[in-house]
Amino acid sequence: MSAAGAILIGGLLLAAAWLVWPRRRRARHASGGDGAGRDRSAAERAESVAGALESIAMCLQAGLTPARSVEIAAERLPPDSVVAGVLLDVRRALLRGDPGGVVWTRHTAQVPELRLLAGAWSLTEVSGSALQPAVAWSAEQLREQRAAAERLEAVTSGARSSMMLMLLLPFAGVPIGALMGIPPWRLYGNIPAAVGCIIGFGFALGGLAGARRILSRALRPRLLPPDPPHPVSTTAEITDAALLLHLALSGGAGVIECLEAVVPSCRGRVRADLERVAAAYRWGLTHDEAWAYAAPEWEPVALALGLAIDHGAAPAGAVRAAARRLQASERARLEAAAGKAGTMLLLPLAAMFLPAFALTTMLPLVLALAPTRLGA
Repeated sequence: MSAAGAILIGGLLLAAAWLVWPRRRRARHASGGDGAGRDRSAAERAESVAGALESIAMCLQAGLTPARSVEIAAERLPPDSVVAGVLLDVRRALLRGDPGGVVWTRHTAQVPELRLLAGAWSLTEVSGSALQPAVAWSAEQLREQRAAAERLEAVTSGARSSMMLMLLLPFAGVPIGALMGIPPWRLYGNIPAAVGCIIGFGFALGGLAGARRILSRALRPRLLPPDPPHPVSTTAEITDAALLLHLALSGGAGVIECLEAVVPSCRGRVRADLERVAAAYRWGLTHDEAWAYAAPEWEPVALALGLAIDHGAAPAGAVRAAARRLQASERARLEAAAGKAGTMLLLPLAAMFLPAFALTTMLPLVLALAPTRLGA
C-alpha cells in the first residue's frame, strides 16, 4: 500500500467518525439525560412523569393525602430516577407544610415535563380548588403532548433516513471497489483521487450542514414577536397558558383573578402579555382594549373569552376550546413543515451529495480502471 493510499484511507475513517460522532453526542444531550439512572431520554422521562401523575391522581381520588400520594408514586419508580428524586423532594415539602407548587416549579428546569403540573398545582393552592382533577388533567395533557411528538417523529423519520443515506454516498467507493476487485490502496493511492476525495468531502460536509438546517427550520417552533426586554416565547407557551387559564376559570374565580393566578406559571413574552391584560382590566378598560396589549397570537383566546362573557356563558369551556384549536393548528403546521422538509432534502442531494459521490467514488474508480483498460 502506498503512503498516499494509507493516508487517504485513514482520512476516510476519520471523516466518517467525525460525521457520526457529533450527531450521537447531540442526541444524548437533547434527550435531557443527566447521567442519572434510567432517565436517559426525553421519551422515557415523559413516560415516567405521566405514570407518576396518574398514580398521584388515583391515590388522591382514593382519599389519600397529597404527601402520601406523591410518596406512593415515587415508590413505583426506579430509585435512581430523576423523577423519583423530584417526587421525594415534593413530599418533604408537603410534610413540612410548605406549598408543593413552588417545589414543582423549581424542578422544571431539570424536568421540563413538570411545567404544566407545576402551574396546575400552584393554581389549586391559590384558589383552594380540588387537587385531584388538576393532577389528572396534567397527566392527560402530557400524554397528548407525547403522542403529538411521536406523530411528528414518524413524519420526519423519512427525511432523517434520507439524510443518513445521502451521508453514506461519499463512502461508497471502498465497497464498490471491492466488488470490482480494486483494493482501497489502489483506488485512492494517487494524487488526483486524493484531491478529488478532499473536494468531495467538502461537498458532503456542505450538504450535511444544509440538510440539518432544512430539518431544524422545519421543526422550529413559531415564535411570538419580540418584546424587549422580555425573553422570546413560542405559540406553544400561549397554548399552555390558555389551558392553565381554563383550569383556573373552572374553579369559579373571576377573569382578572384567574389571569393573575396564571401569570407566575408563565415566562417571557407570555407572562408579560398576561400581566398587561390583567392590569388593563384593573384600570377599567374594555375587553377588546385590554387584550390589545397582548400579542396577536392571543386572538383566539381573547375572542373566545369575550364571546363567553358577552353572552353569559361559562368562560372555562370557551377558553379550553380556543386552546385546543391553537394546539391543533401548531401541530398541523409542524407536521406539514416536516413533510415538506423531506422534499426540500432533494436540494442538498442534487447540489452537494451527488457531486461528492462523483468525486469520492466515481473519479477514483475511473482512474483505477483506466490503466487496466488501456493496457488491455
